[in-house]
Amino acid sequence: MFGKALLLAVGLDLVLGDPQWGGHPVRWVGRLAAALEPPCRRMSRLTPEVQGMVFLGGVLLGTLLPVGVLSLLLAFLPGGWIGHALLFYFALGGTALAREVRAVSRALGAGDLAEAQQRLALLTRRKGSALNSRGIAREALETLATAFGDAVCGTLLYGMLGGPVLAWLHRATNALNAAGGHSASLYGAFGKASHRFNDLLNLLPSRLGALGVAVASKASGGSFRQPLVTAWRDAPAWESPNEGWTMGAFAGALGVSLGGPRAYGGVVAQKPFLGRGPAPEPGDLDRGLELYWRAFFVATLGALALGGLGL
Repeated sequence: MFGKALLLAVGLDLVLGDPQWGGHPVRWVGRLAAALEPPCRRMSRLTPEVQGMVFLGGVLLGTLLPVGVLSLLLAFLPGGWIGHALLFYFALGGTALAREVRAVSRALGAGDLAEAQQRLALLTRRKGSALNSRGIAREALETLATAFGDAVCGTLLYGMLGGPVLAWLHRATNALNAAGGHSASLYGAFGKASHRFNDLLNLLPSRLGALGVAVASKASGGSFRQPLVTAWRDAPAWESPNEGWTMGAFAGALGVSLGGPRAYGGVVAQKPFLGRGPAPEPGDLDRGLELYWRAFFVATLGALALGGLGL
């Protein structure tokens, strides 16, 4: 039913990327969250966990109600599928992130470590000044692999299953989690509902994403089995129940190791390794991007197949 709209959305994303303007719907989700958070926190009779549930429900209601009404209206209009495509397009974010990773790779290739650190900070929202070129390449690859699972596979899967409403359910929840719901130091118990719901929504996309990476690896002359073996073996040890699956698949396909200990603000965080190869070199970023684009293509075909190719 939504296959044609989803195809156009992917095409727009590939050509235009994620538009960086103030009226972007994701920014409106952010503004809505900023407006709802203070009154939710003032609900003193509720525990922080319940306040966070109210907050999550309010943001999702405020996001999905207009999307649902607009999607319903478009269904009755000639050419309404183009409007559906635009709703899908604004929920996708795969191309913009890949372009940022490409900018990191180019900076490393030019030997401009400072520029690479700045580009990495835009990707991860963390300062990369303490990282050498290998550390920057590792974090950029990790971000690319993680984004494939949620920004690409999640949007395509839920978009095909439930149209723009489910696509934006996933996108809004993911945006809340990325804004701080994943960080105990920022949101603590208040952000637990957003974090847990995001984990729930990404359970299936992350595992299907690992399968997509394996197919993409095989299509480019690599191993189909190794990405899946690495993800199955190493992902359960990762701090997130979902991120480790696509990260492990990327590590297995590229023959590198991701994860491992790293320092944040002078504090060393002990993280498990994903994969058993050497640490990624700057040149592995280009290999990772090639794998990413093949996997993006596989994920798009998979979503269309899920919909029975009902364009």
